[in-house]
Amino acid sequence: MPLGKTLKALRQKQGLNQKGLSAISGVSQATISRIETGRVRQLRSAALKNLADALSVTVDFLMGDSEVFAPTADDQPINPIPGVREDRFRQIADSLDPFVIHEGGRILYINQALSDILGYRREELLGKNGLELLVAPRSRGHVERMIQTGASEPYEILLVRKDNTVFPVEISGHNLTQTARLGVVRNIAMRRCQQTVERVLRAGMEVDDLADFSKVIRILADELADLGLPFDAVGVNIIDEKGDRFTSYCAYPEGRGYQTFYDDASLQQALAQYAPVRTLVSHWHRDKIWEREPDDAFIEMVRQSTMGTSYQPGLVVDVPFIQGTLTLGITTGHNVRSAEIAALMQALSQPISFVIKHLQLLRDCHEKTQH
Repeated sequence: MPLGKTLKALRQKQGLNQKGLSAISGVSQATISRIETGRVRQLRSAALKNLADALSVTVDFLMGDSEVFAPTADDQPINPIPGVREDRFRQIADSLDPFVIHEGGRILYINQALSDILGYRREELLGKNGLELLVAPRSRGHVERMIQTGASEPYEILLVRKDNTVFPVEISGHNLTQTARLGVVRNIAMRRCQQTVERVLRAGMEVDDLADFSKVIRILADELADLGLPFDAVGVNIIDEKGDRFTSYCAYPEGRGYQTFYDDASLQQALAQYAPVRTLVSHWHRDKIWEREPDDAFIEMVRQSTMGTSYQPGLVVDVPFIQGTLTLGITTGHNVRSAEIAALMQALSQPISFVIKHLQLLRDCHEKTQH
């Protein structure tokens, strides 16, 4: 790429007119104009260095044939890495971990690995405001602060895929130039799931009475909210056929009022009165996940519980474990990936089962000492 075109592209990229570049480089506006129109055959090395320094590039890059900042037909950059040809850059970039290069949130480049994770074609993202399009609203303030301060330590946020599902990632950011910033992205859904399992288990070990099990569900709701799940309530149904009890513990996330609910009834009476309980127990016996949209029978059953009319999810998922089911009510109008939800709940059902067993043993031991 000729010097004049490179100089003009870099100047425009940084939002400078010829007068502004002259002011910060010390090279006269007339000289800059002649360079850009190709009327300068030779340029003093000092002037070249001043222009390169003012534009935050090397002299070699300014004089080379790179098309790094050359605008495309839609005025978007082809490649934001100085000194690397476009074809070579793409070859390198697509072999690396998921990453994006941006300028104040505006996407200059995104590699194939990250665009695949997000569910977009790369062409759909170039030039877009990544903060508004890809970062969950609750994470935007944190991302903006990290960009403004130029921080390089890893941090966790929530990203939004094209299908509007949310997932947790770890970002490692680095400034490439005064304006361009690299963000390396790591999907940490599995790690966060394991952390949630550990926190729920730890919360359960701090409870010594099954009557206080709602505290564990409260922690579980907090953890699921931190994962970005759009849910109305999370709960546990304990099915005790030998003792003829059907016990439910539920919790709303903080955004829904931070409430917990407890219901306890005869299992036989619940089976006789509520069709959803009969189907739930049937799925539990077969160790089968039950996913359904709430019907009138479900809404009436909830209305007669302590939750009343405040709980009206768009989708309900129940995952069986030894003592009952772990249930999640998804907020109406939100997209979720059912397979991911089921896998997460199956992982979480294991510590829940362990805690219930632990508390039941404590209760049995206590009852024996009373006789």
